[in-house]
Amino acid sequence: MLKDRALILKTYKHSEANLIVHALNNRGIKLKLMAPSALLSKKRFGGGVLQPTHYVQLTYKPARLEDGLGTLQEAQLIEDFEQLRSDYDRLQLALHFLNLVDRVSQEGESFSEALFDLLGNGLKAIRNSQHLEILRTQFELKLLQSQGVLQIDSKMLEFLKTPLSKHSELSHSEHLSFLTTFSRLNLGHYLGTV
Repeated sequence: MLKDRALILKTYKHSEANLIVHALNNRGIKLKLMAPSALLSKKRFGGGVLQPTHYVQLTYKPARLEDGLGTLQEAQLIEDFEQLRSDYDRLQLALHFLNLVDRVSQEGESFSEALFDLLGNGLKAIRNSQHLEILRTQFELKLLQSQGVLQIDSKMLEFLKTPLSKHSELSHSEHLSFLTTFSRLNLGHYLGTV
C-alpha cells in the first residue's frame, strides 16, 4: 500500500459505481487508479474528494501490470481550491491547466516535481487573478519550456522568469499579444491539435 499527495487531473465513471482517477503526485508522476465503489462510498471518498483540481492524500495499491490501473483505497482532502468553482472563467482555466498536464504527463514516469509545482502554482494564481488571459499565456509558455520544446527568445524571458503569482505585473508587456498567439499555436502543434 502506498500513500501520495496528488492533484486530481480528471475522473470518469466506469460501470455503475466505480471511477477511474488520473492524478499527478508531488514527484510529478502521473497515477491512473480505479476507485471501486467510489460513487457509493461516503466513508472512503465522501464530499466530492475526487473532484478535478482537488489536492488530496491518496492511499492506493499500484498496478501490477505496466498498462493496468492501480486500486485507490482512500482519499482525504487537503485543499479544494473552492474559489475556482464560484466563477465560470476561473474554473474553465483551471480545467484547461489540468487537461494540458494530463496530456503531457506520463503514467508511472517521474516527470519532475517542476510539473507538479507549475500546476499547483497555476491553480493558486487563478484564485485571485484579475488577468486570466495573461496567466494562461504564461502557464502555457512555462509548460512548453518544461517539455523542452520552446525555442526561447528575448520576448519570452520576462514571462518565463516571472513567478505565476506575479503574472499581473506582465499586463503592460509590449509582447503580450505576440506571446499569446505564439503559445496557443506552439501548444497546438506540440499536442497535435493544430
